[in-house]
Amino acid sequence: MLSNPITHELLYFLVPAEKVNAIAAWILKSDETYMQDEINKHGVTTVIHYQGKMGFQRLNEVPKETGMATPYYGTTGGAYQFIFNPQAEDDDTTLRLRHALGKRLKLKPYETDLGTRPQFEGQKEATNHWFLNRTETLIENREKEFRFYIDGEIYANLLAIGWQKERLHEYQYKFIPTTVGCHIIVRQIASAQTFNLTEDIEW
Repeated sequence: MLSNPITHELLYFLVPAEKVNAIAAWILKSDETYMQDEINKHGVTTVIHYQGKMGFQRLNEVPKETGMATPYYGTTGGAYQFIFNPQAEDDDTTLRLRHALGKRLKLKPYETDLGTRPQFEGQKEATNHWFLNRTETLIENREKEFRFYIDGEIYANLLAIGWQKERLHEYQYKFIPTTVGCHIIVRQIASAQTFNLTEDIEW
């Protein structure tokens, strides 16, 4: 039983529109690197295909058209970790984007200053699965920002660990989109203690 009731406030981290395409390009490159690595090792890679016959397929070569297939990393594992670090002394937030298999693939981590602080709003419909429309998100140039939300029951879980929005810079915030939802983990920097806010959430 949560010690705090479900709140109608939400917290979100914003990636400005001008940063989105650079991040999407890094993700596309990472996906292609992973697929090629799987083909080199096993002769085949399992993907979710977005062109022609939609759904899971096994391919023996990387699609020629960029972004038309996503490696199947697993339903609940998630390949990308979006780690937000709000700064205490200014109005900036740093985003560090990692691939879960980055070391194996020798991919350099992506890091950027977002120039924006985390935002608070009243409750509204939100989604943490940032690539629901993959073609629009990753293939076309976007004029919209990405938003990563902590809201509803998840926000109540955040309050339950003793978190206070006046001290939000004392934590790192990690979002790991998966096929069926998004894991949200916070880390208290001083103690290095981590809390999985979505551990008992059903998507």
